[in-house]
Parts: sequence; C-alpha cells; structure tokens
Amino acid sequence: MANQEQPDWSSLPLDLLPLIGQRSRDAVTGVAAFRSVCRAWRAAVGPAPRLLLPRAGSEPDQHVLVFPLSRGWSVVVDARDASCHLSHLATGATAALPKLTAVRDGSGGTRHIEYEHRPDAGTAIYSNDMFFYYTYLDFADCLRFAVHVPPGAPAAAGMTVMMYHMMQGRAGMLFCRPGDEAWAKVGKPAPTIGPGFFDFAYHDGKMFGLESNGVMAVYDAVTLDVLNLVQPPPATPNLVNKMYDSVAEFEEFNYVHLVALPSKLVLVRTSVKSSRPVAFSIFELGSAPGGLAWLKAMDAGNYDMFIDGYHTTYRESGANCGTRIYYVHDEHWSVIPSTTAAYCYSMHDNKLECVYRSSEDSPELSTKPSWFVP
Repeated sequence: MANQEQPDWSSLPLDLLPLIGQRSRDAVTGVAAFRSVCRAWRAAVGPAPRLLLPRAGSEPDQHVLVFPLSRGWSVVVDARDASCHLSHLATGATAALPKLTAVRDGSGGTRHIEYEHRPDAGTAIYSNDMFFYYTYLDFADCLRFAVHVPPGAPAAAGMTVMMYHMMQGRAGMLFCRPGDEAWAKVGKPAPTIGPGFFDFAYHDGKMFGLESNGVMAVYDAVTLDVLNLVQPPPATPNLVNKMYDSVAEFEEFNYVHLVALPSKLVLVRTSVKSSRPVAFSIFELGSAPGGLAWLKAMDAGNYDMFIDGYHTTYRESGANCGTRIYYVHDEHWSVIPSTTAAYCYSMHDNKLECVYRSSEDSPELSTKPSWFVP
C-alpha cells in the first residue's frame, strides 16, 4: 500500500474540471484551493470572489476610502477634501473625477457643497445642512455608486460613473465621465420620496433610479427626460433600504438591488428574517399590459452577481452554472454594534452558504466590506 502509485490529479479530463470546481467546498476558499492545484485547474475555473475588508489605518492613509466598482476599477475618495479619482488595481491606470461636492447647477455653473474635515472636533466630517458624520464609516454609509463601462472601451474612456451621497440633499442622483469638472444632477420626478435614490443603474442607453418606496424612474441617458415609472416588484412587503430606513421595527423585511447585465436589467430581492438573509428572488424588467414591469424570473442566466452596500456588479460564469448571488449583509449604526457576513446563494442548487462572518472584536473599518471583481 505504501508503494501504491498515487493518481495524477492534474491529468483529469478537462471537461470534468469545471464541474468539480463548482462543487469545491465553499464559494470562496474552496475555489481558491481548487485553482492552486495546477495551471489546468486554474484555467478551468474563474478566480474566487475577493471581499475587501478595509481596516481603518493610521496616518497618513486613514483618510483614503476605496469603493470597488467593476472590471477591476475602484473609486478612491480622499475624506479630507472629498476629492476622488478612478484607479485600476491590476494596471495602475487612473482617471480624474470631480470632487463629490462639485455639482453642476441648472445654469451651467458649478455649485460647491459645504464640506469640512474636522476629526479634532469629535466628528470626522461636517457637511451641508447640518450633516455630521462621526466616523469615516458613517460618511461612507451614505454613499452609493454605479458604473457603465462600454464593451471594449480602452482604459476609462467612455465610462459613466453614477453617484449619490446624502449630503447632496434632494437630488435624485449625479453622474459624470472621467475628466469632468463637476457632477451633473439627474432630478427626481415629482412627487419625491426621501432625499435621493438609494440605488441606480445604467443599461441600454438609459439610467434607472430607485425611490425609497420601490418605484423606479427610467431616464433617457442623453436628454435626461423621464421615460417611465416602474412599480415595485409584486409581493414585496416591508421594503426597506440601508441608506434611509431603520429595520429595527421589522422581524421580516426585504432589500432590493439593481444589477445591469449585458442584455437585461434585473432586480435582486433579498428577504431577511431575524437579521439573516433567508431567500433571494430575481425579477427582470420587461413589458407588461400596463407598461414596463418587474417580471419574476427563475434565474438571470450564467452569471455571478455581486451585491454590497455601495455597488452591484457581475461576471459571466461557466455554462450550466446558473445564477449565483454573492451578498454582503450588515446593518451598520453608529450606536449599535453590528456583525457583517457574506453569503453565496446558488439559484441552480437552491443552496445558501455563509462564506465570511466578522468577529465581535473585529477592527474598526473605514468602509463596509465590499466585493472586488477583476
């Protein structure tokens, strides 16, 4: 037995490797271990998702806040003055963006929102209309991004970055392109609910913004005219969002997030019970007798979709894998300790697994955990 020849695992048939990789222990560490066997195994399965855990550092870099977007790009914000830029981790490429506080007004000029970085005063940041942010995490918690990267676009050329922060008040959302001097405002259609959209997306020449009540506004991305208002997905009670709502009053509630895939816009509904996600549902934007509506779908196709508190993105997965949803769940409040967990849900296997959970003594973070997708 001691001299028995061991099997050569690297010589397995190539068509079996993706099937084995899909069933490797868990969705993060199992895939990483599978890809470390040899080059053939590494080529058979895409890289494991990477969860960015931005520990609050010491001077001189504690003010740097990083928000991953898609295709390896991230927005990097300097909390001292709200300046920001795009950065690509793999290539080192960068592109200038306007300060978060620079907003183009209706006359074509630029308005600058009041902003003070004053950590010595007991608050990290003071902003317009008496907004106080006691930590960088509080400030980051009020920020959302979406990005549109045209297929085959060189570097950051043609990219559209969408953004909203609560300090911008009753703006629907804002957008810019690399090199712009200010963010352009996309106003909300009346009547408005809440200060700004809590989620948004860009797809097929249109911009989409979600109201706090679940109604979605559809805009022409060139003229910014409102084209449609889409009602919330059916059978979605206790709809809340992490930007404006407290969930303390609900034992069961639902979050929704927009994901722009190459050929369609989908909405992912996360059902939460006892502070844990228990179910995921997918709706596709389509035509109905009354106009555009959210239509229930079995899945979204062979895609991995990544959802966290700042942004959503996707990547294509192997054939016949179905849809996998990678989701970061946390409810951060300044006065209440919270635990962050990351989950993977396979719609093909109807399997939900926790792939990361923070400990009670986790170090202070400068932003919430978020997915980095090369």
